[in-house]
Amino acid sequence: MTKTKIIIKTSDKVEVTREQARAIEEGMKFYLKMADDEPERVNALTKGDKKEFARLQFVGKHFVIKIGDVEPWIGLFDPLNSMSAYDLNKAILNGYIVKGEE
Repeated sequence: MTKTKIIIKTSDKVEVTREQARAIEEGMKFYLKMADDEPERVNALTKGDKKEFARLQFVGKHFVIKIGDVEPWIGLFDPLNSMSAYDLNKAILNGYIVKGEE
């Protein structure tokens, strides 16, 4: 007889550190400002959706960093270096929970 492990999924949110949460917030602010400064690109890529544009730019940059084509984040964004691009994307889309603050 095979035992089946049941996993109860309580949230789609990503668990992050306080420093990662701050980096995510500041990164989205940066890329939203970029969206404000470059409305033509926003319209071309996302039909005017600034938040989607910011997410795509942020996660895209992080992906390129993770595959080693660009130097890792430094300073405020350094905590993101230990996070996968998938988890960053998921945190932006679904939200996140700061470890120890549930």
